Amino acid sequence: MEQPAFTPFGPPTATVAADAQAQEAAGERLLKGNQADLFDRTEDVRAALIGTLERATDHINLDAALLHTPGLGADIIDCLGQRCRQGVRVQVIAHTLDMARATDGLARLCEAGITLNEDHPRRAWRAWLERRQRITHRQLAVVDGEVAWCGPGIRSPDLCSFGPHARMRGPVVERLQRLFLEAWHATSSPTTLPQADYFPSLKPAGHARMGLALPSLSGGAPLQEGQTLVDQVQRARTQVMVSMVERAPSRHLMKALMATSASGVRVTVVVHRQALGWRWRERCADLLSVGAKVYRADDSCPFPCHAVVDGHWSSLAIDGATAKVGEGTELVVMDAAFAETLEAVFHQATAHAKRLREATEPA
Repeated sequence: MEQPAFTPFGPPTATVAADAQAQEAAGERLLKGNQADLFDRTEDVRAALIGTLERATDHINLDAALLHTPGLGADIIDCLGQRCRQGVRVQVIAHTLDMARATDGLARLCEAGITLNEDHPRRAWRAWLERRQRITHRQLAVVDGEVAWCGPGIRSPDLCSFGPHARMRGPVVERLQRLFLEAWHATSSPTTLPQADYFPSLKPAGHARMGLALPSLSGGAPLQEGQTLVDQVQRARTQVMVSMVERAPSRHLMKALMATSASGVRVTVVVHRQALGWRWRERCADLLSVGAKVYRADDSCPFPCHAVVDGHWSSLAIDGATAKVGEGTELVVMDAAFAETLEAVFHQATAHAKRLREATEPA
């Protein structure tokens, strides 16, 4: 079948405003006919991710942050190298941190024939911050434009465990593919992607309604059929579960959580392990004052930012530690089965966390 051509984006400086507006438009509605699978245990993640990559026949687009998944980096590198040698085009975005931590693995992939886009920050302070705080980026992979994989974006790649990974099929994959391509063409690298059918006509793969809540030009989160995290918390009727272990909450999210808890809705929050710092202490005190349950996580079981509302609506942060909770890119899923699985992950987080009775309670 003849593939339609893909037209690369123009120079980043000329299209940044247009691209941001296009992202906002892409996040305004939830798409029907998607399937989302959640994997939490190490052996399940390995089998599902490697199996997904091995089934590639045309191309694999991958953010090198995915190589930091504890215990899986070597397996992913071996699989990508094998797919390259078998004729699959593999395109990898590598950021400053990736180049520092995965030099040998990326060199092996380059020898196998991958196309590497090195994203070097233009400002020295940003590179220093990435090295200092070990910030990761989207742990995203898209295979043949038909299957997408999102890792949890955990900030500390040295940890021995990790949060849940999600695999998606259906029309939402096109949006995730566009996220990758926009990131690719916004870097300082002059490398352009070859023409390919990056956006095939995707048939419905399930019954879940899914979409992306994307940052707006002002730094907030645009409404997505009224279903962004903050707005959904405000609409909650029975319970709200929010994990913000890796990032601080936005001001809007804090106000929504407090108002919802004060109205009688069960609100449970897992906060950063350093919640006794003065900023976190103030936030915890505010939440406790309105009856919310607050848990402080430790290093034994890291989890990404995610939320479940009323057992049907859920969201997963896919930008790692690069923004406040409620203001980054969120994968939104409206499906009871997926929400139930994510609730189980949330309960694991609370099982490995200390419930706070007072904001000043010692560790």
